[in-house]
Amino acid sequence: MSNGSISVAPEELRQAAGAADAVSQDLQAPIATAKRDIEAAGTAMKTWYIGPDMERVAHDWGMALDELCRRIGGSNPDSAASRLRRTADGHQFNEDVTAQSFQVR
Repeated sequence: MSNGSISVAPEELRQAAGAADAVSQDLQAPIATAKRDIEAAGTAMKTWYIGPDMERVAHDWGMALDELCRRIGGSNPDSAASRLRRTADGHQFNEDVTAQSFQVR
């Protein structure tokens, strides 16, 4: 942004979407490990006083971590990556339509 103007480069938005997809992909293995570990702790402590709480935490954290991945990247329409791609596509469409309106016929 310079002099109060906004410049949007659709390709940069698409690259950012690709980066979000990569982050989401990179998180999958650590999240799977974290979920396994917390579930194992919940199972190991099942007979303890805090057992039910540990199982609930394992379930809730597992769901939260899965949701984190879905919100960052992937084909989920609500993910940051999908929104960046839609923004890039919309901007490109507007640029194309504007350019066509100025073409000499």
